Amino acid sequence: MEKCKLKKGDRIYECRYREATLTELIEDPQVRVQGGDSHYWHWKARVIETSSYNVAPGDVVEYGILEEASHYGPSLYRQNVYEVGADNAERILPPFDTTREAVIKKVSIADDVEILGHVFHGLEDIRKHVEMSLYKRYSYGPADEQKPEKTCEVHVGEMWMPYPCFDADDYANEDRTYQNFVFRDRPITQDDMKALSELRSKGDECRVSELMPAEVLPVVYYVGEGGIMLVAM
Repeated sequence: MEKCKLKKGDRIYECRYREATLTELIEDPQVRVQGGDSHYWHWKARVIETSSYNVAPGDVVEYGILEEASHYGPSLYRQNVYEVGADNAERILPPFDTTREAVIKKVSIADDVEILGHVFHGLEDIRKHVEMSLYKRYSYGPADEQKPEKTCEVHVGEMWMPYPCFDADDYANEDRTYQNFVFRDRPITQDDMKALSELRSKGDECRVSELMPAEVLPVVYYVGEGGIMLVAM
């Protein structure tokens, strides 16, 4: 079995449905072997930040990496009761490395902004590069692929959500949306969009925060009105 890459002090970002928990390992993992050739690494972690109703900041929880077959690769689970397994454990999707805090800037939607070495000429230019779009709705589904108006070496995915409507006038006239953009130096995937959608929202569907998983960055957020957008690097 390959040695577990996670070690004491590493941070993990857990996403389960709409809950999110940032935890830090407080002991080095130890390997355990079960029957049926299954084995996993086990350790404990302290909760740093959470929106979950099941745990609170400061709580100590147990985790395990389960490997049932080598071609599956390692899967990260939170331990439930006495054993770790697909039937009785909550899977953590995915095991992000969150050791780096995001650098967040407020910039004008008309300003040039350099992301992954490419200069986007404001928010409208970013929108023209979108190749995958996810409508963040209550029923979960895949993001839609679309043909971008402009292409470059940086690829862009967008998650959007319409402003809430409360009456007939709202439904007839409200066209604002909350917008989160993710950037990659390769084509955007469904996993990229899923990771973006599972980030904790700070309100107004904003997925930008100081403790974002490093693997998700960079991310740009626009509230849907006004002249300022947030850029997290």
